[in-house]
Amino acid sequence: MLKTKSYCRLCQGFCGMDVTLDDHGRVTQVRGDHANPATQGYACIKGLDAPAGMYGPHRILRPRKKVGDTYIEIPLEQALDEIAAKIGTIIDEDGARSMAFMRGTGTFGSTIAVFMFPGLADALGSPRFSTMTIDQSAKWVRDDRFGTWKAGKHAFSQSDVWLFAGANPLVSVYSWHTPVQNPTKKMKEARERGMKIIVVDPRATELTQYADVHLQLYPGEDAAVAAGMIHLVLANGWEDKAFSEQHLRNFDRLRDAVAPFTPDMVAARAGIDVKDLGKAARIFANEAKRGSVTTGTGTSMSRFPNLTEHLYEALGAICGRYNREGDILPNPGVINAKKPPRAEAIDPKRGFEKTPPTRVRGAAQLMGESATPTLAEEILTPGKGRIRGLMISGANPASAIPDSEKVVEAFRALDLLVAIEPFENETTALAHYVLPPRILYEHIDFTFALEMVNLDYPYAQFTEAVAAPPEDSELADEGYISWAIAKRLGKAITFFGTELETDQAPTDEDYLRILSANARVPFDQLRSEAVGGKVYEDLPDVIVRGPGENAGRLDVMPEDVASELEGFLNSAPEAAHVRSGEFPLRLIARRVREVSNTSCRTFPTARKRMPFNPLFLHPDDLHQSGLDADTECWVVSRHGRIPSVVRADKTLKPGTVSMAHGFGWVAGEDTEFRDRGSSVSLLVSLDEDTEALQAMPRMSGIPVRIEAR
Repeated sequence: MLKTKSYCRLCQGFCGMDVTLDDHGRVTQVRGDHANPATQGYACIKGLDAPAGMYGPHRILRPRKKVGDTYIEIPLEQALDEIAAKIGTIIDEDGARSMAFMRGTGTFGSTIAVFMFPGLADALGSPRFSTMTIDQSAKWVRDDRFGTWKAGKHAFSQSDVWLFAGANPLVSVYSWHTPVQNPTKKMKEARERGMKIIVVDPRATELTQYADVHLQLYPGEDAAVAAGMIHLVLANGWEDKAFSEQHLRNFDRLRDAVAPFTPDMVAARAGIDVKDLGKAARIFANEAKRGSVTTGTGTSMSRFPNLTEHLYEALGAICGRYNREGDILPNPGVINAKKPPRAEAIDPKRGFEKTPPTRVRGAAQLMGESATPTLAEEILTPGKGRIRGLMISGANPASAIPDSEKVVEAFRALDLLVAIEPFENETTALAHYVLPPRILYEHIDFTFALEMVNLDYPYAQFTEAVAAPPEDSELADEGYISWAIAKRLGKAITFFGTELETDQAPTDEDYLRILSANARVPFDQLRSEAVGGKVYEDLPDVIVRGPGENAGRLDVMPEDVASELEGFLNSAPEAAHVRSGEFPLRLIARRVREVSNTSCRTFPTARKRMPFNPLFLHPDDLHQSGLDADTECWVVSRHGRIPSVVRADKTLKPGTVSMAHGFGWVAGEDTEFRDRGSSVSLLVSLDEDTEALQAMPRMSGIPVRIEAR
């Protein structure tokens, strides 16, 4: 038996772990590493269950090829030969746009995969899709229309207030700009040092126990709450006047646009207490001087997501919640050294106006990616550029993309569907080829991705490949797969600015050395001293510089956003529909600890605690439904119906119901919902109630009714 240190990679919490191995290199047990300076012993149930998943019956151990209605196992190099040949044929016949690539959150379990897989798409000149454009594309729209601040927002650790809208990091273990490592402890520490917390959510989530104010709104009314808070800030003169005058554009238009959003109107529309709205605005803008806003899928998957994201960003901007000249960045960068940024705005790029829209529905491309909600149509719609091949890494789009029946129909129409995936799921059941990667403790890595996205202290962890791959397996990661396919097609991949040689495959160490070429702490030093995680407290300060001559301005209210706000103002409020009409309830997404999106559903604890996804209702709504708790029901929307079991939950706002996403099985195939659960995606249409700009469907706050089953 051997005990060593590593870190979990099921999500971006990257929890430090004590790993126990048997004499054959198999992981027998993992426990949270209490000596890790970042996670301090924290580990979620999914991470603790990982060994069962690594060696369980649902893990795919060798490349698979679909022959007829069954799969056969074939050698890796044969699979790569055949896949590359089919990709080459598609591109030769219909061009590079007919071969597409999709990346999911699962790729973040490997730093190499994060960059190599999209690098293959770019090398071929093929379109890229990702889960970002099916759940939080509004954030990219916001940045494109609002602009960005070079020096970044105030760090959570240096703030005295924070507003969370539609985000619950204590369960998701991820939230933009806020701690992801041992989030509950970090939240407790923030409260102990005096931080004020504001939560905007239709449910009293785990986070609300730390909140000074909870605005329990109707889903889809976040734009009203954000506009109402801006209204109060400006009416009371709580804005940062000097910052606004120097760095913001269309400030007066913002003031005029939010003028109708009086406290009484917002309270009535959103279903909140007018006093709570005033208290939230006062705490955020007047009583606190540092702190910002975090939004999650609750806002970006509901009605008017682009508008909502813009308004919450504007709330922080008018209060000047950005790093200024002379501020010291709390994390100077360990693996990727930061340069001293300027305290200035980058003008809105409005890239969606400059790049060709997609050929179906004219959806915008964002950050170089095509709109995932249009993927099924891109496959099914005849004509030049029709997608004929799709390669997927770290995603399960057959389950995750709404309108699953259409998605499954599209996937079955492909000439080539390849999934890089360690576990059996809805997408692997449809794929022509499945390539299983190494996971978790089986590959070398470091916390580069965490540092790039969400770390406000100088921390890094390095891990060797501490576990041997399962016996008789043949596994290949995105690094090798992408390189090998590119080589077969006569292309070279550019990896983090370095064009890779095609004569010999880079090793994992080669990739990590490229990524850390700009490190403050050299690769070999990291490798030797950061195995258990390390906070580098003696790194040189990175101090924010003053604005330059070509500084831009943040656009708090461009014309198109003003038009969207007017449209929202004239739309019927959710309060007018809830508990009345054909669909009197609003279904919101629900994060649960046992699973992560569609992942980990087959782990033992998930199977024991949550084999299916119940429908949670407020006790009053359960009573009105005429159903008893734990009885079966139908959940019905305009688009479809799914079975479930009703359960009471007093944390929900009356009129609101919730259900975890990511359950079910391949649309159209019979399955027992008490064994696999039901797919909420079947309740959502890709064609109706969508954002015009990027085709984002309404995936939360879905109008539904409950029927006896």
